[in-house]
Amino acid sequence: MHFTTLSLIFSAVPLVLAQNYGGSSGSTTSAAAASAQTSSSGPLHVVKVSNANGDLTFTPNDIQAAVGDQVEFRFYGPKHSVAQSSFAKPCVPVNSSAFFSGPITTSGTAANTETFTLNVTSTAAIWFYCSVASHCASGMSGVINAPSDGSKTLAMYQASAKSATSTIPSTVQGLIQGTLSSSSTSSGTSSGASPSATNAGVEARGGVKWTLVAITGVVAAAFGSLIV
Repeated sequence: MHFTTLSLIFSAVPLVLAQNYGGSSGSTTSAAAASAQTSSSGPLHVVKVSNANGDLTFTPNDIQAAVGDQVEFRFYGPKHSVAQSSFAKPCVPVNSSAFFSGPITTSGTAANTETFTLNVTSTAAIWFYCSVASHCASGMSGVINAPSDGSKTLAMYQASAKSATSTIPSTVQGLIQGTLSSSSTSSGTSSGASPSATNAGVEARGGVKWTLVAITGVVAAAFGSLIV
């Protein structure tokens, strides 16, 4: 009789553990989601620097981005760069802190695996150009958050750039260097992978483990009652 009682008590322990620690707990899932939201950045705007045909363009070249967004530049051949400029002086670095990727040489028609990303920290207009040879004068330039009132447009910038002499910034700076993954696409926006899938897998495995322990406990209790 005593053995049966003890067996029932011990069999209840894994059942309680399975209920409280086994499956995908709502609080655990909520915490993971909150963590992902806190650590994630805004949308990623992908800009092609030239293309497979070697055209002297940024695509897209007129971007609207909110604070917290990122703009990733993906380079095509043969050689190009991206540098920060100003509307007043096209094809010239805006100042000594202007972001600059340096000249990037790419062979073939695919995008270079090396990428450069700008974190958008203000809604002020950001003008940029390619500093290689006469690419800027040929129209290879772009803008992030051009004034909505139409007072300063990319068309105006490019018109002024036709008579400008391109200046190469002296320092590579201001951009986050990265590597283009094989699964990446050239879509306008994308987002990073969420860690929730991994967490879900861990939680699922835990649920199976405690469920098996609970079943073992019940079988033990039944066996004990038969003995008594």
